[in-house]
Amino acid sequence: MSDQQKQTVVTSDQINSAVNPDQPNQTINVVVNGGSSSSSAIGITSFVMGIVSVFFLSIVFVPLALIFGVIGIAKGQTLWSLLGIVFGIIGFFTSPILLGLLGLASLGAMQ
Repeated sequence: MSDQQKQTVVTSDQINSAVNPDQPNQTINVVVNGGSSSSSAIGITSFVMGIVSVFFLSIVFVPLALIFGVIGIAKGQTLWSLLGIVFGIIGFFTSPILLGLLGLASLGAMQ
């Protein structure tokens, strides 16, 4: 049995002896397919937040992209998470609000 499956034992009394009414104490093994642990949802979320941060509301989406990216890397979802972090950094550099918070926007005004 793989890691993604769980085994549950159910007695025939719990299912009203539907399988074999002559043997009321019979046990039935039921295999339930659990959620996939190899899902890359956190990494994809980081990537989407990073892409959105380049164009809209980067003050909100840059931190989210970075947080989800770090969590995704910790969970082993490196490709999507790294892309999310890269686009989050690009979103940071394309945001005048975030650059202004660090005082980097004034560097462009001095030229």
